Amino acid sequence: MVEKMKNIRKPRAFTLIELLVVISILGILMGIVGPKVIDLLTGSEKTKMQAIFRGWVSQLHQYRSHYGYFPPFLLEEEEGIPVELKENEVHEDFIISLKGKKWSVGTGEWESTDGSVQNPQEREFHSFSDDEFGVNGKLVGSQNVKILIDQNGDGIIELDGSTVEQIIDSLSLDFSSAELQKIDRKLFSKVHEKVIIFLLEDNDLGINNVFSWNLEKYFE
Repeated sequence: MVEKMKNIRKPRAFTLIELLVVISILGILMGIVGPKVIDLLTGSEKTKMQAIFRGWVSQLHQYRSHYGYFPPFLLEEEEGIPVELKENEVHEDFIISLKGKKWSVGTGEWESTDGSVQNPQEREFHSFSDDEFGVNGKLVGSQNVKILIDQNGDGIIELDGSTVEQIIDSLSLDFSSAELQKIDRKLFSKVHEKVIIFLLEDNDLGINNVFSWNLEKYFE
């Protein structure tokens, strides 16, 4: 019996060297796969944000079709200078324009606008979903979202020089300097749209360079 027990082989434990080899291999795999997973998740967030922007653009067109003009708050800046949602009043006016009601961050409920000039008939053009609001009760990315409209009705939004440079500088995260140098700034500044929305960087969402219009054509 004792002899049989001696013949039973005990399971061999990993040596320190073997463990280090396994850890090294896992580290290499994470170095290869990790960035791709992050890029995939980031790309998904960018795609989602772009879809939200394009939805807002569509509803602003519906607003204009109904009232005959764009929401008044979008006319406060000269054409080519973005209106930024980070301002509390602008943020509220934007929601009122599309929803016909104002959103109370404090109570987390929709409230009457009392005939706001931004949407005097309190007509609903867009039904905001939970996905469009962040944990702070404001629209996702609102601290960095910018909106421009075609004010003179020529079908073109001409970006001011400062906005063009800001966009191109931000695009350096996605494109090489050689590719950016090929851009014709004069053509780049003329966007053949009536409404555009964009976000250059949002650290909370972990995304950058989200545009409602097609910028890829400048790099084809």
